[in-house]
Amino acid sequence: MFTKGLKTLVVMAAAASLFTACGQKAGQEGKAVEASKMDSSAVLAVVNGKNITVDDFKIEAASLSPMAMKSLADEKNRQKFLDNLVDKALIVQKAESLGMEKDPEVARRLNQIKSSMLLGFYVKKEVLDKVNVTDKDVKEYFDKNKGDMGSVRISHILVASQKEAEDILAKLKAGGDFKALARQYSLDTKTKNAGGDLGWVKWEQFGSAGLKDAAFKLKPGEVSGIVQSQFGYHIMKVTEKKPATDADFAAMKDALKAQVSEKKKEEAFDAIVKDLKSKAKVTTNEENLKKLDLSALAETPADQMPMSK
Repeated sequence: MFTKGLKTLVVMAAAASLFTACGQKAGQEGKAVEASKMDSSAVLAVVNGKNITVDDFKIEAASLSPMAMKSLADEKNRQKFLDNLVDKALIVQKAESLGMEKDPEVARRLNQIKSSMLLGFYVKKEVLDKVNVTDKDVKEYFDKNKGDMGSVRISHILVASQKEAEDILAKLKAGGDFKALARQYSLDTKTKNAGGDLGWVKWEQFGSAGLKDAAFKLKPGEVSGIVQSQFGYHIMKVTEKKPATDADFAAMKDALKAQVSEKKKEEAFDAIVKDLKSKAKVTTNEENLKKLDLSALAETPADQMPMSK
């Protein structure tokens, strides 16, 4: 089930990713202009009356891998890349001459791209650009929450599937021994023989925000629910816990600032959505939602899925 918080983080992550990429491209283009001292509107080629400019070239080049972009320092590679842009322009012009931009599928996909871009620009302007986290904000957050930070001595059981994790969690709830189950099932070869014991782990050492949040909510002796990470599915148990001290603040500051920033972004986003909903008229059809069949989507490639009108 999607929670409001998860939805918010997903949207903001997408927006942040979009504009990080845009920022990188802009930076790369700026460096290229400075290096060449050439006007961005200077023409590199003309295809049936349509110009391919320096700006067009740089925008396309910015999507390349760093190694491929570096290869454009060679004049022959630049010519090959320009030839590719000419080929692309010819095909696009041919498609336009056949009226393909009026195809319903093209129109749907363009509308989806437009919606995604508008969402990204709006979130950047109204959320990402307006959130400002000061050192004072970070210290206040630390002072308020340091009892739930610090470090934990934690054990975990790592498995490959949700089903495996559910079966193990059921055994734990029925009185199963955590250490014995870790030795039997855990995929973490470094800890399974020690009953899943990871030792003491500091708050700022957790690479996964999901694991961190779940771990530090536990009291000594408590077992978590199932938590997914890039490594698989975890069930955790905290055996000991130490609160953070003022001496820990310096080491935690950067991670804390990122967390406070994300929290502020989520709050700002939620406030915007709440305000928009309060002023909108929204109706949903519960009966049609219940009848919705999504079974075919599992077999449909992402690039062939229907887009919203």
